[in-house]
Amino acid sequence: MIIYFNAPSGISGDMLVSSLIDAGVDFEYLKSNIDLLGLDVEIGIKEKTVNGIKAKSFVVDVLHHHHNNDQGHHHHRTFKDIKKLLQESKLQETVKDLSLKIFEKIAKAEAAVHGMDIEEVAFHEVGADDSIVDIVAFSLCMEYLKPQEVLFSPLCDGRGFTKSMHGIIPVPAPAVLEIARQNGIPLATLDIDSELVTPTGIGIAAAVSNGFVNMPRMQIEKIGYGSGTKDLPIPNIVRAIIGKKN
Repeated sequence: MIIYFNAPSGISGDMLVSSLIDAGVDFEYLKSNIDLLGLDVEIGIKEKTVNGIKAKSFVVDVLHHHHNNDQGHHHHRTFKDIKKLLQESKLQETVKDLSLKIFEKIAKAEAAVHGMDIEEVAFHEVGADDSIVDIVAFSLCMEYLKPQEVLFSPLCDGRGFTKSMHGIIPVPAPAVLEIARQNGIPLATLDIDSELVTPTGIGIAAAVSNGFVNMPRMQIEKIGYGSGTKDLPIPNIVRAIIGKKN
């Protein structure tokens, strides 16, 4: 079985997960396994119509309220903390391995961008618990579907600026560019004033993709539509096209 991700408007972790749930990954299977992380989160699925197309959107609600014992600073998880959390969880080994592989792709890039040791990289965009959930949920989808091959359409990011923990940063975000560089992923820019590719999205692609190509000739069995949160001038969706290579 082959999974082809058609990503005309970029990728994020939640969009990839949504598209696979829409293509048939059992939501209860995801829910019961995400519970094994012991995080204070609730996951859900929303139906969304994007330009007339029925799609799904994967929602992660982080329930705990941060205590302001730290002058209101959010608690950051370092790459070391995340590794420990995953390794000590009761998740299947294959799921742990892929989740760690994805996190490592992102941590390596963040370490290069910020000039710090990989173990100490603090995950902000990524370390927020919702990103841990996106990455583990994606790894669970891979375990559920067990594809022989995963392909992506060529990736495009937007332009302009976006907000980060470090203040305003240019798009493509430095971590996104660095993941592309470290993993030989071709990247282009669309004339859209928005961040289209997130570090989590391209981190997942770096870990699982066998190529960034036009769709090969395939016998299509299932199609899933995952929607992003932003309203863009183009349909903000990822399509998971699942089938057999012809």
